[in-house]
Amino acid sequence: MAAQAQLGTEGVKAGTFHQQLNTLSTENQYVTFQIEEEEYGIDIMLVQEITRYNKPTRVYSTNPAVKGVINFRGKVIPILDMRSTFNLQEQEYDPFTVVIVIEYKTKTMGMIVDRVSDIMSFSKEDVQEVDQEFANDIKTEHVKAMAKTGDRIVMLLDPDLIMNAQDFKQAKDNGDGNEQGEAAGAQGKGKNH
Repeated sequence: MAAQAQLGTEGVKAGTFHQQLNTLSTENQYVTFQIEEEEYGIDIMLVQEITRYNKPTRVYSTNPAVKGVINFRGKVIPILDMRSTFNLQEQEYDPFTVVIVIEYKTKTMGMIVDRVSDIMSFSKEDVQEVDQEFANDIKTEHVKAMAKTGDRIVMLLDPDLIMNAQDFKQAKDNGDGNEQGEAAGAQGKGKNH
């Protein structure tokens, strides 16, 4: 049976989120969030922070889902719009829009999602792996498994597939160059971007 902790809008605050992390066992736990009407989850151990959306610095990227970069604890990280990643229609960001910052295999990135909902635990019996052929058929190639609780189904994301290494490196490199250009521009040596 799945266990969950509700995250309201106040749950976006880092203190509340980390307090909930400390009171729950992290085994098989996921931060769940919404994109349109669907519910997704990401392994709680990957989540570094959940923040309200602030407009990132724009950078050139061949991946239209990369909306820019931000300075996160002294590191330039790319911000990925999950609506674009899933080929959904873009919509205007609202007060519920959040960025979930994750770290995986030495890479850090932010995911823009419509809203964060719960911290949920799933037993092994509640989780069904998704084979790649099925995932491709239903246009959810970023999903590694589906978890069920009551009448809810939560699609669990595969961090390896959210952003490939080439797009990640390109966005970060462009972000580093953009920050250097902005610094030079402030000193009267750079061009406007």
